[in-house]
Amino acid sequence: MEPSERWLLRVEDDVLVVEFPHGTGLSPADGEALLGRWRNAADPDAVEAVVIVVRTSRPCSDAGRRALRESAQIAVARGVDRFAVVGQRSKRRYLKRTIDVEGVDTEAFNDDDAAMRWARCPSTGASSVETSS
Repeated sequence: MEPSERWLLRVEDDVLVVEFPHGTGLSPADGEALLGRWRNAADPDAVEAVVIVVRTSRPCSDAGRRALRESAQIAVARGVDRFAVVGQRSKRRYLKRTIDVEGVDTEAFNDDDAAMRWARCPSTGASSVETSS
């Protein structure tokens, strides 16, 4: 795990997990630091999917949007084709739209465990909140 005062990043069972705890905000410098760690962690041999867990209720900054979009592009270039998003309803929708990169299957979840199950094996049909509501 790579802790920061603003996020946690780890690889778990071929899934890159990025958590933004309560109160997280990303300045332009934070966004660049996150992208640097993302590039190192998104190894094509180690990562097959990404789970983004957003626990903060703060609005996403321009730096945060840019970092998220670029991270999705980096992941796709390295063979990742699944992103699971966990967060409050408005955050999930926003993040799904931001990650909208060609070649990426993005699902939204209320629950971390369901998101991880889907990320590990999307054919298991873990219940996405967007499709089950």
